[in-house]
Amino acid sequence: LWLSLSMAFAETTSDIEVLVKGMVCSFCVQGVEKKFSGEDAVEKVEVKLEESKVLLWIKEGQNLPDDSISNLIKDAGYNVESITRAATPSAPTPDTPPAK
Repeated sequence: LWLSLSMAFAETTSDIEVLVKGMVCSFCVQGVEKKFSGEDAVEKVEVKLEESKVLLWIKEGQNLPDDSISNLIKDAGYNVESITRAATPSAPTPDTPPAK
């Protein structure tokens, strides 16, 4: 049961959360979704207009740097307020050697 709950939670938690200024309508949502859907590294994009958030799920083994995210948001006509990445406990940190 715990494993299935953990897997369900993992699937619903985005890898990256972007707070965006300037999105006010459904056309804004469509434009931002289209920008990120065209990126090879993006597995899934969800825009929450009411919260001014863009949630991104990144394909395993892929990366989407913050500057690329900022540029995509700016190209869509909006401004980035913040970019937050989910903690990935399975990934080694720079000062922690990988597990053997």
